[in-house]
Amino acid sequence: MNPLVSREFEPPPPVVDPDGNSCSGTSGRPNPADNPMTPFDRLNLDFLPDDPQGIFLVGGTVRDLIAGRSPTDFDLVVLGDVVQVAAKIAAKTGGRIVNLGQKGFDCLRVVSPQTSIDITPLTHPSIEVDLLNRDFTINAMAYNVTSHRLLDGCGGLMDLQRRTVRMVSANAFENDPVRLARAYRMAATLGFSLSAETRAAIGRHHQRITTVAAERVWSELLKIFNAQTSAPHIRSMAASGLLTALFPELNPTIGCTQNRHHRWDVFDHSLRTYDQLETLLSAGDDLFSKDAALGGQAGWPDHAGILKYSALLHDVGKPPTRQVDPRGAIRFPGHAAKGAQIAAGISRRLRLSNRQRIAADAVIRHHIRPLFLFLAAQNQTLGHSGMVRFFNHCGDMTLSIVAHAMADISAKSDLQRDRDQAFIAFCRRLITTYGDYVSRRAQVPPLISGHDLIEVFGLSPCPGFRKILQRIDLGRLSGELTSRDQALKWVAAYLGRSTPHAGA
Repeated sequence: MNPLVSREFEPPPPVVDPDGNSCSGTSGRPNPADNPMTPFDRLNLDFLPDDPQGIFLVGGTVRDLIAGRSPTDFDLVVLGDVVQVAAKIAAKTGGRIVNLGQKGFDCLRVVSPQTSIDITPLTHPSIEVDLLNRDFTINAMAYNVTSHRLLDGCGGLMDLQRRTVRMVSANAFENDPVRLARAYRMAATLGFSLSAETRAAIGRHHQRITTVAAERVWSELLKIFNAQTSAPHIRSMAASGLLTALFPELNPTIGCTQNRHHRWDVFDHSLRTYDQLETLLSAGDDLFSKDAALGGQAGWPDHAGILKYSALLHDVGKPPTRQVDPRGAIRFPGHAAKGAQIAAGISRRLRLSNRQRIAADAVIRHHIRPLFLFLAAQNQTLGHSGMVRFFNHCGDMTLSIVAHAMADISAKSDLQRDRDQAFIAFCRRLITTYGDYVSRRAQVPPLISGHDLIEVFGLSPCPGFRKILQRIDLGRLSGELTSRDQALKWVAAYLGRSTPHAGA
């Protein structure tokens, strides 16, 4: 809990506007200040200057307080000298001042051990005009810390009650097109829905998102992907045209039909894979209940956003690789590698971090490998060492790739066929085997070293050393070799030499 909020509190009683108006003046509107006990009464404002005249709490701080959540930071608008106000707050909180503004506009942040406080100047004629220029009604409320009055000229209280994200004005998206993505981010993270007129406006203005700096776009998208329930909002973004404006590489997947195992085209299948993966991620504790460490290794829920991003793009390589043979069978040879190549371009455009790019590439590039393992298992050509080679190759992304494969297969049709159910069961066995592999890798040291190859077999260091030691390590991790003696015997057989003595 934020130390500047004295204790947890309940949200205020529901606000009902009998006229149904969503944006009007403050007169006649219920005001928390009229209530003897409000969220703001429980707020510790000792960090403010002794004379807080002209200071307003705004935006998400006000929204979260009214909604009954303890804000993680504070946003202030100041009528006056922001530098002076920031200095006084820093002195009271023991914080340091960081200038986040651009030339000609001061935006100061006071970072202290307790919290973070953003301070911006009032650049409009009044706070009321400032609020009318904000993005959404639930963010367009302000609390006057001097008069203890809430300013709500756009119906933010009512929209909070209705759990609705509504644009403040008709030109909200023209003023700052990143709000097109932010609308869905707020809906996803708060569990709200977009108003009809806001959805319609996004549909009209969706192409404006291409004018926004990539870093700002990715910041909003990652928050959407990280939300626990984001799949309905991703589908709404697709319906508005915003999704393909953000990812034009998805356009060729619309109407790209697949083989007889797939009911939907590539685009709809990708959306359904996203949905299935989100469901699987939310059940991560159950999936990895036998080994809690595996859940952590999979990155649940830290990697959820990148896994969903990968699910959305995993089949982007299918349209350019689509082939139809003389019998009418549809195939996509090499689509995973092609998809990874296309997705890499998207990741560069959106300025993903190196770690995020590597993770997304691994999932997209290798998403079909669990299916190849399954087919080998069905043909009885998959040994334990084959699984270990897969684990070695995919490393810490192994579980993410397997989880994606489970979601992918579940998104092919409404009903799982026997083959699909068998594949899901195989993936769960793969997860169990991976758990044994992780445990063995952590607990069992290498059985022999290059020194043993020199001393026992008289070999000279050469490129073949690495191959032999890799084969021994594969046997160790698969459980086929469990002792130094067994390892030496294996090397002797490999080299066609006599078996060394057990004490060698």
